[in-house]
Amino acid sequence: MDTSRLKWLIEKYHRNTASPEELKELADLVAASGGDQALEESLAEIIAQRPEEGTDLAPYEHLADRVLLQSKHIHSLRRARLWKSAAAACILLAVSATALTLLTKKQESPQPVATAPVQKAPVIQPGSYGAVLTLADGTDIVLDSAGGKVASQNGADVMVTNDQVAYRTTGETTDAPAYNTLSTPKGRQFRIQLPDGTMVWLNAGSSIRYPTVFNGKERVVNLRGEAYFEVAKNAAMPFSVRVNEQASIHVTGTHFNVNAYSNEPNIATTLLEGSVRFEAGETVTLRPGQQSQLNLQTGKLSVHNDVETGKVIAWKNGLFDFSNAGLKEVMNQLERWYDIDVVYEKNVRDIRFFGKMTRNITLNDLLMILERSKVHFRIEGRKLVVLP
Repeated sequence: MDTSRLKWLIEKYHRNTASPEELKELADLVAASGGDQALEESLAEIIAQRPEEGTDLAPYEHLADRVLLQSKHIHSLRRARLWKSAAAACILLAVSATALTLLTKKQESPQPVATAPVQKAPVIQPGSYGAVLTLADGTDIVLDSAGGKVASQNGADVMVTNDQVAYRTTGETTDAPAYNTLSTPKGRQFRIQLPDGTMVWLNAGSSIRYPTVFNGKERVVNLRGEAYFEVAKNAAMPFSVRVNEQASIHVTGTHFNVNAYSNEPNIATTLLEGSVRFEAGETVTLRPGQQSQLNLQTGKLSVHNDVETGKVIAWKNGLFDFSNAGLKEVMNQLERWYDIDVVYEKNVRDIRFFGKMTRNITLNDLLMILERSKVHFRIEGRKLVVLP
């Protein structure tokens, strides 16, 4: 392995000056180690001193994830878990000299006679799959660890498998429709297959209300929060999403994302495939790659072209995508995914963030990365204080 090239790539990554091609090259060099000693032997030629035995490499594994997320071969690379330790050791070289010294240097000076105990911030884990299903009679069923048949509703058995709830039609229905509600609290997300086969991914802090069997001339569901839809095609029975009782989306079969959180400035509907009609006083029809935005303060409806759809549905794919995202937008995402409250001290400036990373990372490690953008934080229990 060309160690000088490896060191040069790591230094460019650390300075945020690496091109996409160089990031891919670094990812490939890390992955090519195959989990054996080759990479570590090369690293030994770059630095004379390795981390102490027993050093926790977990934070640097997350940084390694950040590099590998830039690679076009991410899916195949992430299946090969053996490279993890080597990749983490590699990323250790990208931290500052001061941080590396703190990791490797043994305690040399005597402890002060009297010192106040250091209060470590609690480690806040990322969200996971889970939801609450509310049946027609008001009964709540927690689905975080449920499996198999969990209930029978009007004309359907409710089944939970692989972090997904689905409805299996039994044919035994009554005239009055029965409605269920699937809700995800903060720090949870879940999937649902509706009775017509439509797939819905529900983001944290969201809910969807729907009938257990679709009858009549249309299929109607009610959404609060954020969800990604892959609607089963049925031209004879159009599909409609009513959003916060403020807007409606009409489709027959298509893929789209709806972000309708109450603490966001807009209801944003982003189309990936097919066609949708968005109605809120005015009506617009969207093409793939377009996004409608209903401003919740002014009521103005606008359409934006060439939207980065990958960024919009990054949450569904297990990623944070902070490309050109403002501080409030990023903090809103963290608040929902980590089940925390975010407060701002005075004179906190608005900055822009860039980059992608896995959502399977502790809040503490994520903040360590974000602080490279010159913004600082303090964790108090489950409260995140954003500092000037």
